Amino acid sequence: MQKLSDALRKEYIALGLMAGSKEEALRELIRRLSEEKVLADVEPFFDAVLTREKLQSTGIGSGVAIPHARSAGVRRLTVMLGRFEGGVDFAALDGQPVQLVFLIAAPQGAAGAYIQTVAKVARLLKSRSYKERLLEAKSSQEIAELIKNFDRRYPRDITVKKTKDGRVIHP
Repeated sequence: MQKLSDALRKEYIALGLMAGSKEEALRELIRRLSEEKVLADVEPFFDAVLTREKLQSTGIGSGVAIPHARSAGVRRLTVMLGRFEGGVDFAALDGQPVQLVFLIAAPQGAAGAYIQTVAKVARLLKSRSYKERLLEAKSSQEIAELIKNFDRRYPRDITVKKTKDGRVIHP
């Protein structure tokens, strides 16, 4: 059972970002993952994220996006959180700009942990209180503490179901 705080550490939180497009936002977060030595190869991961975005936007609405992909070039399961001032057009389901982008990077073979991480981020964002505190936090340390608090509150794995086409839903 992996904690969200194991994948989303303080050094993987970037506040005050600006981007003119979804691709710019993704490039910025991926660049930061590369600097943190999470990625052995940037382009295959970027391509995997864009391929996933073409299936359906990961902009889930309410100012949030959860782009995610598995790739051979990813060294370890990691969540990079970017908070974009003014928001980014992410083709979100509700048409609204996205401020919080949780980019999930996973090695090709980490299917179970990857699905759990996506589910835990989705669970975190279902809480209006957590989402508001993520938007209001003044530092990456404050957000890291918030994620640890979430782990204490929701320590168990989350039940997920797969649809016929292989997509995962969080009941």
